[in-house]
Amino acid sequence: MPTRRQFLATAAGAAMQGLAAPGPKWNLLIVTNDQHRADCLGCYGNSVIQTPHTDRLASEGVRFGNAFVHAPQCVPSRASLHTGRYPHVHRVPTNSYVLPETEQTLAKVLNENGYRTACVGEMPFAPRAYTGGFQQVLASNKQHDQFLAAHGLKFPKTEGPFQAAPVPWTDDLDETAFFAGHARDFLKANRDRPFFLDINFRRPHHPFNPPAPFDKMYLGATFPASHVRPGEMANKPPQQKAALENSVGFDLRTMTPADLDRVKAYYYGMIGENDKYIGTILDELKNQGLDDRTVVVFNADHGEMLGDHGLLFKGSYMYDGVTQVPLILRAPGKLPARTVVDGLVEEVDVMPTLLDLLGVNVPVGVQGKSLAPLARNPKARHKEAVFSEFPTIKMARTREWKLVHYTKAKYGELYDLTEDPHELTNLYDDPKYASARADMQGILA
Repeated sequence: MPTRRQFLATAAGAAMQGLAAPGPKWNLLIVTNDQHRADCLGCYGNSVIQTPHTDRLASEGVRFGNAFVHAPQCVPSRASLHTGRYPHVHRVPTNSYVLPETEQTLAKVLNENGYRTACVGEMPFAPRAYTGGFQQVLASNKQHDQFLAAHGLKFPKTEGPFQAAPVPWTDDLDETAFFAGHARDFLKANRDRPFFLDINFRRPHHPFNPPAPFDKMYLGATFPASHVRPGEMANKPPQQKAALENSVGFDLRTMTPADLDRVKAYYYGMIGENDKYIGTILDELKNQGLDDRTVVVFNADHGEMLGDHGLLFKGSYMYDGVTQVPLILRAPGKLPARTVVDGLVEEVDVMPTLLDLLGVNVPVGVQGKSLAPLARNPKARHKEAVFSEFPTIKMARTREWKLVHYTKAKYGELYDLTEDPHELTNLYDDPKYASARADMQGILA
């Protein structure tokens, strides 16, 4: 039998060889805002909007300044987030499709690794009912409707011009507060076991209908100007001209500056509301002693046109307003704080990054690349181009150029992002840019 000294020496040697008992597993918390533009956060340079809690998250982690999603619509985008695969590979090109059961999702992978997995808010692949392997749905839109009914309330049937009209209740009764409360309860109940909690806030998706007091918070504010040039649609694809004439039943050509300011005021108000309740969730993480071993992600599934090119809502566009989104990662001790990464990154990169940080093997077939090395060395090369797609529309974007290809069409879009960062002048048919167009077609191919 070994002596105590020999036993301690053997234990110490084992520890030095990496055989010591592992510490507690890290947790994962993802917050996804639906239809949130990248430039509508304080930490992304917007001086009008007030988002102190999301900004705090960025100051404690890594903010990616050029993050792009793979579709301008909810379901294909979220499917790429949860699988690390492009839409044409996971076979969900639009909201009309359900993710095949054979696809490996974050929830499925973490289920197999002993995690408690749950989602709250919009279903992860809304408007589809598919859960993607989550063990528990804490609450969804149906439960909030029942909650409102218990208070004698329901969503109004009529909406204001351009879907901009506040709901007739205060924020404590609103869906964001309702879902955040369920999220906090989950954190309390699962503080002693590894978990993956996925929070999907519907806001700031249209209709633009914040509750009080967020409905009045930005009325009268001077907003950043929308990116639009008179006559720019003359050589843009016909789908965009049609969208000006009819988007969600509205003729956007009739939208006045006052109408657009009201839309922006309510859109900013919904983001502010979400930020308030994100703060309560981050505070609960800290109260439960979980913030130093929980990877936190803030992102969006796509953006919002918000007046750019005269358009509202979303659609089959590949403008940065809908394809560029906020992406913030916080993992104390694993990722550096107060870090900004300006390199191009994609939505498919998020899943392998999270598994990397959690120490879980990445499934075969994942197409993204972990962002952890880039976060630790922001000057490193990651990707030369990012891609987004719709069934018959494909986008390739580098730092300097953007090409939008329309299948079997004679038209397309080409933008010189150095000279025209807001994508106002389409150079697709300009013979002077034939070489640039050919180069971008090669990248897309």
